Order: sequence, then C-alpha cells, then structure tokens
Amino acid sequence: MQALEGEGVPKLKPEELESRRREIVDAARECFLRSGFHQTTTDEICRTASITPGGLYHYFASKEEIISAVIQQSSRDVADRMREMTEEPHDARSAFREAGLLFMQAIHGPDVDNVTRLDVEIFAEALKNPKLAEISREAWGLRRDRLESLIRRGMKEGIYDAESVNPKGLASLLMAVMIGLRIGKLLMKEEFDLDGAVDSLFQLQTGRLVVNIPDAELPSVAMQAPRA
Repeated sequence: MQALEGEGVPKLKPEELESRRREIVDAARECFLRSGFHQTTTDEICRTASITPGGLYHYFASKEEIISAVIQQSSRDVADRMREMTEEPHDARSAFREAGLLFMQAIHGPDVDNVTRLDVEIFAEALKNPKLAEISREAWGLRRDRLESLIRRGMKEGIYDAESVNPKGLASLLMAVMIGLRIGKLLMKEEFDLDGAVDSLFQLQTGRLVVNIPDAELPSVAMQAPRA
C-alpha cells in the first residue's frame, strides 16, 4: 500500500495528477458500491485511496464532486468499451454481436446488483439535486449516443429499414430496457426470469418475436414523432 498523502501534496505533473485523481475516483466507486452513496464517508474513501482528508480535498472540494466524478468516469468507461466493440468490427452484424456480448457480460456480472443499487440511489438523489441530475443525464446520454451510432451503422448496412427506424428513439428504448432488466433482477431476484427476458429482447430486436394484431395502428404520438 502506498504511503498516505498528507495535506502538503507534492508538485505533480498534469498526467500524474490525473492518474492520482482517477485512483481516488476508483476508490470512491468501490466504497459507493460496497456501502451506498449516502452511507459512504469521506474517511472511508480516504482509507481506500490511501490519502488524508486534506489530500482528498486537494482534488475534490466536496463529496458531491466525488460522486459526480464517479458518474462521469463510469459513463466514459462504458462509452469507450461500446465504441471499441461497435466500431472496430468490419461490419455492422459483427458490431451488434460484440454489443450483445458486452450487454450479457454486464447483466450477468458479479457486481451488477451493487451497480444497480448505486444507480437507483443516484437516480433518487438526482430528482432533488439539479446539478447531479444534469451530470446524470449527460452520462446516460453518452451511452444512448453510442447505441444510436450503432443503429445508424446498421441502417447504412441494411440491418434496419432506414425509412421506418427512428435511431434515437430505438436507442432510448433499448437503454430503458437494459436499465429495467437490471432493476427487475435486483427487486424480484429469482422470481425475475432474466435469461428469458433477455432472450425475448433479442427475439424482438431481430424480428423473430412476431405478434399478429389485426388492424393494429401505432399510437398517434408515435405516428407524429419526427425521425432524426
């Protein structure tokens, strides 16, 4: 374990400052996942990050700044992984397979319930904290943008019908479904058929889940929704 940093933080190069800041953010996220946002104290973060309170406040002025940094960093990490997995494959079909694999790894990950608990706690806090709400919207917006980019790539390569698909709307729907799946798993535990729900989602996404409703029409609000 590295020595604790005191209030007299040594002069560091910009890249060293950024590296140390990232270490603190990672330590804070570990604490939030373990104890929750409200229950985590700055002392707990300091112990995990091997830094004194004075050293911590050299990087962050408040606990709110720390949680904001955790939200932003987590979002960038997910967006970066999505970009790598959706842009590097040679064709859109391979990109969709990579994105599906990323989603399955996340939904079945060992920390998924703790991550969901933290997300729900942040959602609740954002309802009464405008600054945190804005940061949270931007963070989830990055995820939606990556999904939308993948969908647009699919439209160009003929996977989606460019005349009928609203890429931003579909990306928003898929993101909402992914959030809902995690919350359902957390709340209902073994009563929630996660694998069945995921399978149904992919059947729906690939057009294999067919519903025959004679004379069915889209809701008027969907009919009028502009396509980006």
